Amino acid sequence: MLVILPVLAVAAPKPPDPPPMEQPKPPPAQVSSSEGMPPLPYPVVPQKRQERKNPPQPPVLLTKIRTNDAEDWARTPHDLKKLLEWMSGEMGASFTSNIKTWAEISTNPRENPVLYRSGYKPFKLEPKEATRLREYLRNGGTVIFNALVGHPDFYQSAVEAAQQILPESPVYRLRLDHPLFRAYNEIKQVKYRERAIRDGVVSDNFPWIDGVDIDNRTAIIISRFDIAMGWEKNRHDSWGYEDADARRLGANILSYVTAMQEAGRSAGKSVELADAGGSKAGSLRIGWIAHAGPWKTRPAAMPMLLRKFNEATGAPVSFEWREVVLTDASMFETPMLYLTGTTDFTLGENERANLRQFLMKGGVLFAEAGDGRSTFDSAFRAEMAKVLPDHPLLPVPATASLLHQPNEVGTVKVRPALAAQLDKRATTTPELFAAEINGATAVIYCPRDLSAGWEQAPAPYAIGYEAADSTALGVNILFHALVR
Repeated sequence: MLVILPVLAVAAPKPPDPPPMEQPKPPPAQVSSSEGMPPLPYPVVPQKRQERKNPPQPPVLLTKIRTNDAEDWARTPHDLKKLLEWMSGEMGASFTSNIKTWAEISTNPRENPVLYRSGYKPFKLEPKEATRLREYLRNGGTVIFNALVGHPDFYQSAVEAAQQILPESPVYRLRLDHPLFRAYNEIKQVKYRERAIRDGVVSDNFPWIDGVDIDNRTAIIISRFDIAMGWEKNRHDSWGYEDADARRLGANILSYVTAMQEAGRSAGKSVELADAGGSKAGSLRIGWIAHAGPWKTRPAAMPMLLRKFNEATGAPVSFEWREVVLTDASMFETPMLYLTGTTDFTLGENERANLRQFLMKGGVLFAEAGDGRSTFDSAFRAEMAKVLPDHPLLPVPATASLLHQPNEVGTVKVRPALAAQLDKRATTTPELFAAEINGATAVIYCPRDLSAGWEQAPAPYAIGYEAADSTALGVNILFHALVR
């Protein structure tokens, strides 16, 4: 069932004042996790057995961003320290933090894995800062923005900064099926502070976290309501979360970020495929449908699948996928369209009409739920009921040629995230749905993730099938669409 989280008006009540200012101490010099210890002076005096060795410094995970306005960024000077102390006791995770300016951060995320900017005043990034942050994020880094006391001025600035850094990706509110909400704690509801409830800025118990994705990884995380004061256990009035839920959200955010670090470094960097010179006439070309939600999930996946399809069948293919807008007549120039995403979405009436016409004229739509997300699944089924009301999506039977040509795919191995939903079973039957028009397959849909397998990407939260079976199933789908 699709859960619609309401967009709430927050402009009417006066925002809370920030907590009293505590004069920040100068940041200590620190050695980050990517640096070596300085060389020892010579001659070195060996330690005696009874001398206690200093334990190694935990690696730096979080870098708090310092600006020229300490009244803004330093109002909660102990927020990261208290969160990391709690995580150390609760989770056994030992990390440290440091403080830098935007100009001091490295674009190599191994040196500063997570950047954290908290404040309550409006701000604007300089163009050179946005450029550096874009490079940092595309290298696998993560930026967290926290609206201190839930101030809407900072929140709006954070949204604008995210759009400035990654203008090609939408800012959207994370739904409860996002893996961030189950990365460590299972979070379905939260408790807000009394001030937020009294002022009417929240009317439900859902967490409000916005995100911006690079491929299937949420790289920018924006907390609309304050989490920092909950980490500090600061009882000052705020539009924020109660302490326990603020810590749970903090632990989940950092658990998600650390689990996705390797995916962030490798996503989109798979084997580069290029078409041979000359005409592409007769080659299978795929159009990738662009929609209002996060849709460009794994850009390397479809070209990788097309390579496997070419190797298995010898059919000529074009590795250059084409972005398709459903309001553009050029959509009819490709025989097959691909649709995916990681959250709910809607199509306009003109988009639905054009897609219906494309399918009625013999085109094929292939869709998959990115990461196996339930909100995309619900939205896709609802849209297809409007596009093809007389041609329902029906389960593909085990005897269908789609599961037997050119590969036998009677069972599939599942990824750990799906195994957890299947009572830890390692295999299952592939789950596919199809809609037919005049006896020919017009729509093929998989509610499980396939593209992580095509790309052979680290995907700890993908609810889908392992690489070999995802690829075999994908090859069958392309073959079926070509020879139908």
